[in-house]
Amino acid sequence: MATDKKTDQQPESLRTFEAAGRSGGEKPADQGLNARPDTAPLPDSNERKAETATRVLKAGVDKDPKAATQAVQDNKDPRLPR
Repeated sequence: MATDKKTDQQPESLRTFEAAGRSGGEKPADQGLNARPDTAPLPDSNERKAETATRVLKAGVDKDPKAATQAVQDNKDPRLPR
C-alpha cells in the first residue's frame, strides 16, 4: 500500500499554535493528527544550523554572549512563524 508523505506527517507544533491563534485560541476542528498545508513541517538546512552552531560555540569560547545572540538573530530558523 502506497502512502502519501504529506498526510503521514504530524503537524509542526509552532505552526499548529499559530493556526489555533487564527481559530479563536482553539485547535482548528479539521486539524486531526496529520499535518495540513498550513501546519506541515517546513524544511530546514543542516548547513544553516551548523553555521549558526559554530558561531555560537565560537562566541562561547571567546566569552562573548552578545556575539552568540547576534549569530542566532542573524540566522533565524525558517520554520518559526513570522
